[in-house]
Amino acid sequence: MKQWMIKPNRADLSKIAARYKISEILAEVLVKRGLYDWEAMDAYLYPSMDKLHDVHDIYDLDHAVSIIRDKIDSDQKIQVIGDYDVDGVMSTSILVKGLRKLGAEVSWRVPHRERDGYGVRDYMAREAFEQGVDTIITCDNGISAVDAVSCAKELGMTVIVADHHDVPINNETGQELLPPADAVVDLKRKDSIYPWRELCGAAVAYRLIEALFEEREESAFLDELLSMAAVATVCDVVPLQSENRIIVSRGLELLQNSTNKGLSSLIRQLELNREVDSGCIGFRIGPCINAAGRLQDASTGVELMLAEDQKEADAIAAHLIELNEERKDITARATEQAVKQIEEEGYLDQNVLVVFVEECPESVAGIVAGRIKEKYYRPTMILTRSGDHLKGSGRSIPGYHMQQELNACASLLLEYGGHAMAAGFSLEEEKLKPLRDALNERCRLTPKDLIEKITIDREVAFAEVSGNLVRELNLLQPVGEQNKGALFARRGLEILSVKIRGKEGQVGSFTVRDQGRRYNLVDFQIDQCMKKEICAKYSEAVWESLERGNANGCVMDIIYIPRINERYGELQYTIVDCR
Repeated sequence: MKQWMIKPNRADLSKIAARYKISEILAEVLVKRGLYDWEAMDAYLYPSMDKLHDVHDIYDLDHAVSIIRDKIDSDQKIQVIGDYDVDGVMSTSILVKGLRKLGAEVSWRVPHRERDGYGVRDYMAREAFEQGVDTIITCDNGISAVDAVSCAKELGMTVIVADHHDVPINNETGQELLPPADAVVDLKRKDSIYPWRELCGAAVAYRLIEALFEEREESAFLDELLSMAAVATVCDVVPLQSENRIIVSRGLELLQNSTNKGLSSLIRQLELNREVDSGCIGFRIGPCINAAGRLQDASTGVELMLAEDQKEADAIAAHLIELNEERKDITARATEQAVKQIEEEGYLDQNVLVVFVEECPESVAGIVAGRIKEKYYRPTMILTRSGDHLKGSGRSIPGYHMQQELNACASLLLEYGGHAMAAGFSLEEEKLKPLRDALNERCRLTPKDLIEKITIDREVAFAEVSGNLVRELNLLQPVGEQNKGALFARRGLEILSVKIRGKEGQVGSFTVRDQGRRYNLVDFQIDQCMKKEICAKYSEAVWESLERGNANGCVMDIIYIPRINERYGELQYTIVDCR
């Protein structure tokens, strides 16, 4: 059972409501987003591109701009090297489109997830040199590629690193280990004075191109690139605050009538008939772009973004949608195998789940780890076979720094990397059990830490919910990482009946009574939510009674999200959790 938490409120809600002409319910939600003064609330409610910080404050960016202009003027060949996820695909596409618009001769490359692994490699620099490339620009990678950049420099090449990841640190001296590039554009540098440090790779690429176009009238073209940066910002799960929220807010407006043929085709073929929001990006658009890198080659995603012919864009988009459906099936099977192993092998006695799923492709191991983490709320590492060794991908929970824990077990690993909430690593198969044992012996998570916490904005009776309130709550958009949508609680609901719907019987439509009136609620995962908790709190007989339409005295507390059902235009209350 999850722990429900409601933050106390000490603000004058009536004053906030009067200033912005909003309800006190929304006023309280805003306060609980950490907006404690008028300036912060104004910036949140009215995001504007003119509130982005001065691009020239980004360390080394002006130097990078100067180098690129000189290379274009002297007709030097440039190669962009990106990454195989959505952020890498969009970063690559933004740079290639921008540089070509400026007249540069540009080639591009994104690593293959399994053959190349993450980031620029020595052999990529040598191959680019053999192709006559003078300048390499990395994006969404490069900050840790000291060897590859050194190789390129030894060959006499120019290198610009445009990245957003943490700069590696020398553990003995505490000094940054910057690659020896001609320009290193990364907001995480210690000497960076740029006020916002959490841009994704594509947003860094966008700001670089924006500076290159500073004296040109190309607003429509830059808008196209901005919409791509917005997609990457959502998919890379960076905080949707400050500049990221501005970029995504404007990007969502542009996506409604995208001028990028690839994005517009993907949106059309996914039948996103309603207004595209951050949820559409994170759960529909992004996974299709990612599917290419997971099952085949991420180059397909770049080709979609660069497509100038609509028929070509349509064909690529259709292929990506098909790939994503295949990816869903593969992920579901691998997750089922992981669950079976965890429960049959007694792994739930351990705080850190380390599971070798032989038939799981390494390209979906991270997704499977995330699903297992959500199901059992434990740090989870899913391992697969890769050649003569094992590869693993991990997802964590608050309080367990995955990269640091792997660092403590470095002697058992061939290589590893990541951050607090996610990591990747490889090891020899015989080291699997020692790694599982070591991680669990080191783990200091308490039983309390292993209870997932849900923060509720306030308790709201259904009678207080209206279409106007739901429209007000849209002011929270774009929602996502560190800017969650509103969650409301309601206690003491009398559950009257349930109807099971959906292809796999996972959707429950509930009729409930609140303050004497009847309301319809929906639970999209009844086996993990309402059915599970009603059977535990009462009995399976009570659940079966509800299916027959008999109330039987069943009373539950729920957390819910109010929405407008687009098909029917009526209020819909979506159950998030219950007890």
